[in-house]
Amino acid sequence: MFTTLFNLIRLLFATSFICISMAFSMNFTSISFLYCRIRGFLVATCNISALLCLSLAVIDQYLATCFRPQWRQYSNIRVARRAIIIITLVSVCHGLLYFIYFNQLSSINPSVCMATNSIFYQYHVYGLSIVYGNLFPLIAVIFGFLAYRNARSLLTRTNPIIRRELDKQLTSMVLLEIGIYACTYTPYSIINAISALNTNREPVYLAQLSLINAIALSISFLSNGNSFYTYNFASKRFRRQTKYVFYDVFMNKCRRNRIIPINIENPVEI
Repeated sequence: MFTTLFNLIRLLFATSFICISMAFSMNFTSISFLYCRIRGFLVATCNISALLCLSLAVIDQYLATCFRPQWRQYSNIRVARRAIIIITLVSVCHGLLYFIYFNQLSSINPSVCMATNSIFYQYHVYGLSIVYGNLFPLIAVIFGFLAYRNARSLLTRTNPIIRRELDKQLTSMVLLEIGIYACTYTPYSIINAISALNTNREPVYLAQLSLINAIALSISFLSNGNSFYTYNFASKRFRRQTKYVFYDVFMNKCRRNRIIPINIENPVEI
């Protein structure tokens, strides 16, 4: 849930303005330079938060399907709440660094900011774009396959049938989500690192790099809104719940009340 919340914040307050600026040739940084810094703060905070929440969800599913009971006890709501609080605080503090140091417009994409501090710029290129953008998805994929292996062995355990089916469904949903995230966001993190390390200022090369960056950025948008479609594709129970919410609840409320006459037959007198 928190992964979806962070992705929604990024879509509404950061990614949507980039799409508008690309589609209608509007540069919001010319209107307010503060927007560029706020966007850097939101993107950095929401990216790290969503990625860490998704990775912890995969690890939690691995712990829930683990063979050892002492490991399964860590898969509970109390540990999850504490982890979410810590992730949020760390991500906000991390995003404040982008708000402080990202105070210069990029020459390739004027709708985003760049860091003027050389040390923090090196951290952004090598630490965030290369390490965080690829290491955390790799860890999540590894734990996802381990959780899938544990889920396949649930038939040999004494767990209830309903619990086994739910664990298998959750494992397939989380594994598919992290796979889509790795395929959609990893190319953008690589292209972003290449753009940051680029020293070639030829107009043709910059135009090609800007085009590739725009394509990779457009593909990365899928990583923010894939949870709903992924869960509907992977889980039959989730599809039934979606149908119930959208059709049985909302559609029936929009319909007008209908009065159906009741035919009461006269009782037979004896």
